[in-house]
Order: sequence, then C-alpha cells, then structure tokens
Amino acid sequence: MKNVSLFVTDCYGGRGGIAQYNRNLVDALLTIKEISEITIFQRKVVYKLEKFPKKVNLINSIKNSKFYFIFKIFNFLLFGKKQEIVFCCHIHLLPFAWILSLKNNCPLVLLIFGEEAWNPSKYMVSNYFCKKIDHLCSIRHFTAKKFFDWTKIKNKKYTYLPNCIEPKKYLGGIQNKKLIKKYKLKNKKIIISCARLDKEDKFKGIDETIQSLNEIEKSFPNVFYIIIGDGDDKKRLEDKAKFLKVDHLCLFLGKLDEKTKNDLYKIGHVMAMPGSRKTFDRYPFRFVNLEGLASRMHVLCSELIYKLDRRDENIKMVTQVNPNNQKQIIKKLNYLLNKEKKLSPLLKNFYFKNFRKKIEDLYCNLINQ
Repeated sequence: MKNVSLFVTDCYGGRGGIAQYNRNLVDALLTIKEISEITIFQRKVVYKLEKFPKKVNLINSIKNSKFYFIFKIFNFLLFGKKQEIVFCCHIHLLPFAWILSLKNNCPLVLLIFGEEAWNPSKYMVSNYFCKKIDHLCSIRHFTAKKFFDWTKIKNKKYTYLPNCIEPKKYLGGIQNKKLIKKYKLKNKKIIISCARLDKEDKFKGIDETIQSLNEIEKSFPNVFYIIIGDGDDKKRLEDKAKFLKVDHLCLFLGKLDEKTKNDLYKIGHVMAMPGSRKTFDRYPFRFVNLEGLASRMHVLCSELIYKLDRRDENIKMVTQVNPNNQKQIIKKLNYLLNKEKKLSPLLKNFYFKNFRKKIEDLYCNLINQ
C-alpha cells in the first residue's frame, strides 16, 4: 500500500475555487486502491472543517499560525510515514514539498492554477525549487506555457488537468418551490453571479452586471439578479445597487450551502462573470461557469486574450464579451436571457470521471517511472 502527500493553501474548510480543486484532487486520489493514506499539509482553514474521508490525515495549524504549521511539517519530516508521491499545490510551499520528496526519494508534482505561476514569485527560494519538480499539472495550457517560459525547464513533463464537476449534483431534479416562494422568484428571468466579494479582488463581473440592470429591465421587466458569496466588498456593492436604483432587482445572499446554491442554479438563466479588472483571470472554465453550464444556464464571461485559450473548442460553451464595453454587456445579456436553456454536449469533457482518469494515469506513470 502507498502513501501520498499534498501541500495546499486551502482544501477542507477552504474558500473559493482552489479549495474546491484540491478537494477534487483528493477525491480522485482516494479512488486509487493502492493508496492507503493521503497526508494533507493545509496552510489555512477559513470555515468550519467539514467531514473528510478516513484515509485523509489532515495536518493544519492552530489558528492558521505559520510557525505552528512549519513546526508540524518538520515533525512529519522526522517521524512521518514513507511517501511515494508528493503533490505541491502552491509554488510558495515548494521548499517544504521538495524536502519531503528528497527524504523519501519520490516524485514531486507541482500543480499551478493562474497568475501565481505566470512569472517568478517574490520568493527566490520558491523560484529555485520550481526547477526541481518532476512533473507539472495545470488547469490551462496557457499557464503551463508561461511557467515553462520563465523556469526554462528542459524536460517538460506536463499533464493538462482542468477544473471538473460531478454532473449528478446539477442535472435533473425538480425546482425548489419553497426557495422560489421565499425569494419571490416565480416567473423571473434570473441572472446569477457567484464569487468571493473581497475589496482586493473587485470588478470580477458583479459591478459590470449591476451597471447593466437599468437597461436590461426595459427589455425584461421580470429580470432579477442574485449574487452569491461573502466578503468585505459586499457593502460597497449593495450601496452601488442602491445608488443606481436597481437594488429592487438585486439579492445578495452571502455564502450558501451547496444544496441551496445548486437549487438556485436550476432556476437561473444566465451565469454572469464579465470581469473587467486588468488582473482578472479570464479563465472561462472556472467552477461557477461549469456549474452554471451543468445547470443548463448560459454563461457570460470576459473575452479571452490569449491564443492558446481561444483555440480550445470547449470555448463554444460560453459567450464572451468585452467587459469594458457596457453596451455590449447589455446586448449579450439581453440575447442570452431570450435564449432557451440547454445542456452543451461539450461539458462532458469536464466531468469528474475524466479528471479522475487523468489522476489515475498520472499516479501509475509516477509510481512506475
């Protein structure tokens, strides 16, 4: 039986897409019968820890203390079980992951997501260990290309590992009539955005959608906009809706449990994430977009900039818009609200079973190399 380790920033009790991705990675590894234990070194916990599988040995710090987290890592280095593979899910954690892989003479796999890997980080030691990895996994080809460009790694061992969803959670099912009644959503044309509402992470599509509501209401008097997510920028967005006199068309619901969120998706018509911030990562297959598509919603997102992204045939699933062109956002939203909801056959490329198969193949290759 084999043991594997993961170094992560977020996972269980985590917040946002990276935490969800890491949980999917753990779930995929758990399906491999040869793995007896997965040790997770988790840097921070945001929410109350949910129940996690028995095979998972979760090592996290008390009150998110960096010192105590490092202490626990070195304690494991001295007394922990032998590891067969070490996965590192953030560049800044690479020095610790490399030491563990060196001690166990086992492969080191780095997983990268977006901007954090496009250029050298501010930590020279992390940049150095980027060149020591045995394999790279990335959710998009563009990010992998940028990473290989600056690290100048010669033996490029790489797996494309995009986000994934479990379709059973979203497909089918009866609309939640209690939810419709509670929020007075009957016969509404519903636009949804779901994101962290953080001051340091503004203009990811919510501002842009709020600004369009006055015009959209002229064509669709029954339009209604639901914003899911929490954070310290929520108050500013609520005030903006009031200032623009569209607060009667908006509902800020904060953080929701998965069932309620999925029930809302089933009655939603458009998932709107047309972020205009210069540093906004325009990755079209973020979890909320895939979840929206799985719920038969249309997805409006920022137009892609990079050629490698535009070549992907799966782009046909989403509608792109210039996020800095308010007239175009209004036009596209009106167009999508008028379209019948349907499920794209391309979505199957992002099902969990395909993600799991890639992880199983990667595991076999690394163990047998």
